[in-house]
Amino acid sequence: MQNLTSKRYFIFALIGVWLVVVVSGLVYFQLGQLRPFDENKMLDRYNWFSQFKEQVVWQNKDTAQLLIITEDNCGCTIQAKPHLSSLRRFAKNQGVEVQTFKLNNQLKSVVPATPVAVLIGKNGEFVYAGPLSEGLACSQGSGFVETVISNLKAGFNSSLLIADTKGCYCINRL
Repeated sequence: MQNLTSKRYFIFALIGVWLVVVVSGLVYFQLGQLRPFDENKMLDRYNWFSQFKEQVVWQNKDTAQLLIITEDNCGCTIQAKPHLSSLRRFAKNQGVEVQTFKLNNQLKSVVPATPVAVLIGKNGEFVYAGPLSEGLACSQGSGFVETVISNLKAGFNSSLLIADTKGCYCINRL
């Protein structure tokens, strides 16, 4: 009988060790995805917004515009697909025109990481630039853009530039 009890303790200990190893591995790999959005301070450069508008060949329109830049080979873009779909619907429902661009060499000179969003007001003024969200999964629960669009719709332009955050971003190297 005592032999059966020691086997039981051994099995519980083995399951406990296995659980700790699995959870530790998941945390390690998830934290490995956290990257700074703009560690080289690209968005802080003088005249950044004007340079950005030149690269996307932006033309003044009568509506606010949300410009989303993604990269096909970026795992973070793949993770953000549900958020991107939700964000597009939300923006359109708020009367904001949405344009999506694929990262190219010209955009690499003005975009530090992807996925990124830039919101331009109806008169061409700067409203928002930065990531879609922050955190491990960059999910819609921690989205910045929805808040900025809601504020803009209410008549408040926050001129919000978010560069100092960490999340799942693909860093652009020139």
